[in-house]
Amino acid sequence: MKNIETKWLQDFLTLAELRNFSHAAAVRNVTQPAFSRRIKSLETELGLNLIDRGKTPIELTLHGKQFKTTAQSILQQLDDEVNRLSGSSFLGRHTVRISSSHSMAISVLPKLHACLFNPALNTQLSVVANEVDEAVKLLIDGKCDFLFSFYEDRLQVAPYRSIHLGRSYLYCVSAVDEHGKPLFDPAENEAVPCLDYTPESYMGRALQRSNRTLTHNTVCTSSMTDFIKALVMQGKGISWLPDYAIKEELAAGRLQILSAREPIPLDLYVYRYHSRLHATCEAIWSAMSKMSPIDGLLSRESQPH
Repeated sequence: MKNIETKWLQDFLTLAELRNFSHAAAVRNVTQPAFSRRIKSLETELGLNLIDRGKTPIELTLHGKQFKTTAQSILQQLDDEVNRLSGSSFLGRHTVRISSSHSMAISVLPKLHACLFNPALNTQLSVVANEVDEAVKLLIDGKCDFLFSFYEDRLQVAPYRSIHLGRSYLYCVSAVDEHGKPLFDPAENEAVPCLDYTPESYMGRALQRSNRTLTHNTVCTSSMTDFIKALVMQGKGISWLPDYAIKEELAAGRLQILSAREPIPLDLYVYRYHSRLHATCEAIWSAMSKMSPIDGLLSRESQPH
């Protein structure tokens, strides 16, 4: 059993955030020499170099990045248990922190209820929905346990782990008229109004990588899938939308896929740090690793023609 003090963990997390020994020491209300000794004591006890002191501002080593999540998990578990014993936590539940892209939070997370809302785990979910890059940053910064997002090169290698949840597709869609016919057809009119994603958004980058454009008549851009979907449903133009977000509208005949446009694949993942998490999180991860691909996503074979 390592002789590690909780204040060392708090020191380390403060340093990881501020990336400056003097600033971190001031926040922790100790002198810089004393603060440096505490960080060194933590490294000695672990037998690991956590800080790359040769860089300005300082950076975490690979071990430091991995241990950051461990330290956060340990302190959170300790707080949860103290709150449970004192009766101040809600029914003694352990909080599971989830970061997700907007569209996945709305359309995909509810499909995982059997894993995330298992009554036997006695969990309380804390879900933060963001644009993809912000959602990813929360995981990288160690501020969430799980990230639900799309394929990311940098998250497919250590110190991260991932589970492939399923493959979705972006389809080009239009609202329909009273006869069930698409309101717009870019094959017949090149000036069809287009609702596009901002270039810096994940969907925008996916379209750029696939070299997909709709028309030159872009009437609105946004990074939010659900906002674009709402405008498409109002008949403001055509756009690309992920199948998991439009399944019900397609089934009800309120949207129609413009089949001349080849769909674009999107791989859905849940990510975490490799470091061991709280037992509740580990149970959720184990359940997700055993489940079948998310039910309800359209397959290429089921694409309407």
